[in-house]
Amino acid sequence: MKKLFVMASTVVCVSVAWGAGLIPGNAERGAQVFDAKGCGSCHALNGRGGNGAPDLASKPRGRFTPALLAAAMWNHGPRMWDRMKGESGSVPALTPLEAADLFAYLYTFRHSEEQGDPERGRKVFEAKGCASCHAGSGGASPVNRWRSIGDPIELAREMWNHADRMAEAVQKSKKDWPRLTGRDLADIVAYARGEPSGQRGVSRLAMASAETGETLFREKGCAKCHTGAQSLAGKSASRTFSDLAAAMWNHVPEMGSRRRSLRPEEMTRLVGYLWSIQYFDEAGDPAAGLRVAVERGCVSCHGRLPAAGAPRFTALAGRLDSVRFIANVWNHGEAMRNAMGVNGKPWPHLDRTAVNNLLAYINSLQ
Repeated sequence: MKKLFVMASTVVCVSVAWGAGLIPGNAERGAQVFDAKGCGSCHALNGRGGNGAPDLASKPRGRFTPALLAAAMWNHGPRMWDRMKGESGSVPALTPLEAADLFAYLYTFRHSEEQGDPERGRKVFEAKGCASCHAGSGGASPVNRWRSIGDPIELAREMWNHADRMAEAVQKSKKDWPRLTGRDLADIVAYARGEPSGQRGVSRLAMASAETGETLFREKGCAKCHTGAQSLAGKSASRTFSDLAAAMWNHVPEMGSRRRSLRPEEMTRLVGYLWSIQYFDEAGDPAAGLRVAVERGCVSCHGRLPAAGAPRFTALAGRLDSVRFIANVWNHGEAMRNAMGVNGKPWPHLDRTAVNNLLAYINSLQ
């Protein structure tokens, strides 16, 4: 069973390519968009909501990117529009900012933490040697007083900053650095929250701007090593924040004296950046995009001789991305379907790669 977090000022910056700038998708606003647009009448999130369409909290195959959401909304658009018109008489409009917010909201569900096992957490806590210092008599803060236990990002930061003292203890014990998996950490958290006088509270999750996080990533020297084959882009796909904290903890011995301590606001900025680079859309192929446009019939309405009311692709060049594509398809898709129906053409299917290639072709026309 999934454990949901309260999104406190959660900002996930959606990449907007081709010089159009960044659209800051806010998960908290995205929850409001999900409700206001009536998505929950058909779609569930972790089993809560409608049952007439797929549960949107389920993890897709591969990375969850804006292009994947755009393809899904395109492919299922006709059925969604018909159902909405049948129930409320109209299809609600969607702005690019609302599309970014909606993506951010759904994205956080795809990476919510698994419910930990307290008993297994107790065993891991003892087996990894944590209990020797954190059991109340070892000189370190007892596990039931860990205030960061409800904030996975702050917990990752405290573990990172705690590494110096931990390294000294490990050296004295002549043991190897205790490596953790994300599951191990989730179980330890469940154990800590269940201890007498343990810090329970409401779990919170807060990420800051990916743009400022990228700047900090360079300032802290992370970018010097994490390039090329060592780049972190895409390596956190389908991972939780416990996975991220565990990966940082396991990385400590390799860092040595290069490791720099982090303040709370720095950690939220870094996580915002690290989380954003894993869902940036892959660069499309303009030549393959042209084939998509021809084979799917897009050029018949958006080519050199556009249909009435349809913009030419050249008018969209340089300012179209997968997030704006979501909004455009949603707002104008029904008109496109009607036009295709008049011409006797079926609604074409698109996948994430086709969307990326099509957008690359359109933006190459500027």
